[in-house]
Amino acid sequence: MERNILIVSRDNFLREMVRFALKDLPAAIHCTADAEGAARVADRTQLDCILLLGAAPLLGGGREAAVLRSGGVRRPKLVVVAWQHAEQTVLGLLENGVDQYMTFPVNLQRLYAKVAGIIDTRI
Repeated sequence: MERNILIVSRDNFLREMVRFALKDLPAAIHCTADAEGAARVADRTQLDCILLLGAAPLLGGGREAAVLRSGGVRRPKLVVVAWQHAEQTVLGLLENGVDQYMTFPVNLQRLYAKVAGIIDTRI
């Protein structure tokens, strides 16, 4: 069964940099610039991991996490990589469905290992 990773970021350079860093993983990597594109990919693909590069889309209450996970299922895993936020903001993200929060500048080897662990546990 093929694994699927979705990278969501408005910043094309950042999106492509992370895609390149993860290219050796045994998974198809999908990229989109916004929540609408992410919802379209999620509708047609069984995703194992979503990497959201930036927390801004979730700071309005975390509804996007629910949109990307149908029926309240805690799948796919949702990882947010963002500039450091206040502790309350991070707690709010985690309470609204984010599984993992990492800060920029992110170590790409650490991100690779984290995503590899996520898709490996989905077997």
